[in-house]
Amino acid sequence: MTEETLLSIEGSHDRTTIASYFHQFAEQLEADGSVTFSTDKNEVSLSVPETAEFELEVESETEEEGTEYEVEFEIEWSTEEEETAEEAVLEIGGETEHEQETIDESVDEPEGGQEPAASDEAEAHNEEGEAGSDAEMEPPDPPEGRSEVDAAEDDESSQATDEHQ
Repeated sequence: MTEETLLSIEGSHDRTTIASYFHQFAEQLEADGSVTFSTDKNEVSLSVPETAEFELEVESETEEEGTEYEVEFEIEWSTEEEETAEEAVLEIGGETEHEQETIDESVDEPEGGQEPAASDEAEAHNEEGEAGSDAEMEPPDPPEGRSEVDAAEDDESSQATDEHQ
């Protein structure tokens, strides 16, 4: 069995940008199951079958510095076997029969109440090796009161700071 990473990106983004990625993926998945992921260097298109294995994992890890949370969504299928659909048992944001655990962490906001600009660290893996780039999913409009130029300047500043560290 051989496993190959076709595309991988990782970086810090504001919640609106992350939600935008999920919305774009969900729209393509719901439409006909054809989903395309693109970076400057690579593009991967997949056809998700009508039924696939779905996994959601919510983890917390407590360390001296604080608690780190991780939410993983995973969709898996094989071209060799068909999955049988199970009853939906997950509600996101709704009330379920069981008591829901609420994670309510307060985060210090920067001056002016604006969220920090996203700083991207993307990795695109392909046959020739690794090449860094940003994903081509369109970022959302900047928060009210901020222009695209302000957001771009903030992003450039954070990238310059990251390079000097």
